[in-house]
Amino acid sequence: SQRVAGELDYRAEARSQQAFCEAFRDDPDIVVPAVVGASGRVLVTEWLAGERLIDFSESAPQQARNEIGQRFQRFALSAPARVGLLHADPHPGNFRVLPDGRLGVLDFGAVVAMPGGLPASFGHLIAAMQADDPDTVRARLQQSGLVRPGADLDTAALMDFLGPFSDPARHEIFHFSPEWLRGQFAREHDPRNPDYAVALQLTIPPEQLMTHRVWLGVVGVLCRLRARVAVRAELRRWLPDSAREANGDGRDVTSR
Repeated sequence: SQRVAGELDYRAEARSQQAFCEAFRDDPDIVVPAVVGASGRVLVTEWLAGERLIDFSESAPQQARNEIGQRFQRFALSAPARVGLLHADPHPGNFRVLPDGRLGVLDFGAVVAMPGGLPASFGHLIAAMQADDPDTVRARLQQSGLVRPGADLDTAALMDFLGPFSDPARHEIFHFSPEWLRGQFAREHDPRNPDYAVALQLTIPPEQLMTHRVWLGVVGVLCRLRARVAVRAELRRWLPDSAREANGDGRDVTSR
């Protein structure tokens, strides 16, 4: 109820949007419209002309979808460091592709304060899950405090369960696709699947919960775009802890 009330506070949304606007004002790839005025019931911003991301995903050539996907991912990962806020609603309806190819961002009602950038615990989780050996994964999770003390953890099942986080991060270039996502999503959200209970053994810090939600949303949009995106370089830049002891072959992988 607190989150819903917060998203309906137009004055707070105006402050958040203006902060994003100023932080990305000179960005060559990202556009955030400036706020014109706000009251308790109305928010007015500059008009942002462009094609809806959903329509763009169905008609644009592969290279254009790759470029927009890269900008979309960069916006999500870089905002906490650049603005001190996480855009917590990566719904495709909140984004536009401008005529000059830049990515326009709308709707700042759902944001989370992250003055120190993305939480280090999220980077530790991604780094841990990039190992191929279950024993190494478990050791890294324990070192980072992400496993409940005394937990009877099926690490191999957990590695499967957290595929949406770990699979893209294993490669310099990852090809996101709806087919890959469907297989991942079935494990991620079906409580009847035994793998679902494995995640309950993790100790997730509160500040990381929204990061999980946002990253899954980002993955969903990139799959809708069928974009080939450089993942590891962006993670290393904006989430340095994700590269800690990480491994991977760095190949351009087309997921099925």
